[in-house]
Amino acid sequence: MLIARNGIVDGAEAEVFGWVLSVREQKTVVFLIVYENRRQVQLVIKERKLMSRGIKQNASIWARGTIRTTDRAPNGFEIHVSSIKVLSRPKKLPPFNIMAAELPSLDLRLDYRALDLRRPKNIAIFTLRSKILQYFREYFVSKDFVEVQTPKIIATASEGGAALFPLMYYDKQAFLAQSPQLYKEELTMAFERVFEIGPIFRAEPSRTLKHLSEAISLDAEMAYLNNDEIMDVLEDMVKYVIRRVYERDRDLIERIRAPVIDLPDRFPRYTYSEVVKWINENVEELQEGEDLQAKHLEAFGGHVGGFYFIKEWPLKLKPFYIKPKDDFYSYSFDLMYRDTELSSGGERIHDPAMLRKGLKRVGLSPKGFKYHLLPYYYGMPPHGGFGFGVDRFMMVITGVDNIREVVLYPRDMRRLVP
Repeated sequence: MLIARNGIVDGAEAEVFGWVLSVREQKTVVFLIVYENRRQVQLVIKERKLMSRGIKQNASIWARGTIRTTDRAPNGFEIHVSSIKVLSRPKKLPPFNIMAAELPSLDLRLDYRALDLRRPKNIAIFTLRSKILQYFREYFVSKDFVEVQTPKIIATASEGGAALFPLMYYDKQAFLAQSPQLYKEELTMAFERVFEIGPIFRAEPSRTLKHLSEAISLDAEMAYLNNDEIMDVLEDMVKYVIRRVYERDRDLIERIRAPVIDLPDRFPRYTYSEVVKWINENVEELQEGEDLQAKHLEAFGGHVGGFYFIKEWPLKLKPFYIKPKDDFYSYSFDLMYRDTELSSGGERIHDPAMLRKGLKRVGLSPKGFKYHLLPYYYGMPPHGGFGFGVDRFMMVITGVDNIREVVLYPRDMRRLVP
């Protein structure tokens, strides 16, 4: 922590505890760039007895000195050192230089993730990520939502399918939660508006630039709102967070060299059928009811640009709890950014007989969902909500191409350590 008796003013005395980012030695002076609580501080050493300490990159140090304001130093000041002590020396040469212009492969950097996270760009990315999570919470608290935490060890699949991580829970079969979906729906009975930020687990046998086995999801559920009103909340949340970032964190955006995101007055909303029609006219033949493939979303996302919704998907492409619009379509939506899906949501079924029918539609047994069905017999309110991918949103904000770059310790089908 930087301690200055009179603040950052010329001539004030200061102490620094931090780690050395870079060392630049000249004949009569040594310049150190030290990271002190995620901020770069330049130290200037002129005394020969202090210059002989042999301080290396990545060492942890303590220093005391006098502040000198100058435009040539990071943050507009440097510290002329009168005392310095090495608290921890590197015991090995690192496998790569965190200040090098060319970096090794991402896999190598992830093997040494704690070292890789010392890169200035990474410090900026994950400082920004922390702030963005704070802005999400600010938004929901301002809208009178209750923050909740739901179980991550569950007895039945949240959404069906085979993408489940099984585990033994004492003497019973259990799974890691695919999402908090069923719990957050039930919680609307008591709290009406809830949100959660937490991990989800998907055992998908794929290793793309946008998929992880463990991801952070922001989930929200609201009683008494229809499909369009839920989209309004999601759009308002995204705009709120992006505006906060540009108001408060321009320095981090500049350090990351992130692209500037233009926010339209309203995110365009296309029905699934409208998207299929465009694809048939501009890409290839696609039958109504077929899922949209990556090439379709890439083409349509390039055509639209930025944020947009695709709503009213075919019922057969959506989970059992999504409310039907008719026999073919549903009250559902996806929020897209170009070709990247950020969120999926919609109105939910609140009638127990219809919910049992929905379970059978996707091949799930209502018996396995006994405890989820139970509250629906006691006045479950109409409700709906969404799940929002925090990691993918960080890709959009920072402009990185690989989701692993914005996750501290990513997990996928090939990586379980560190």
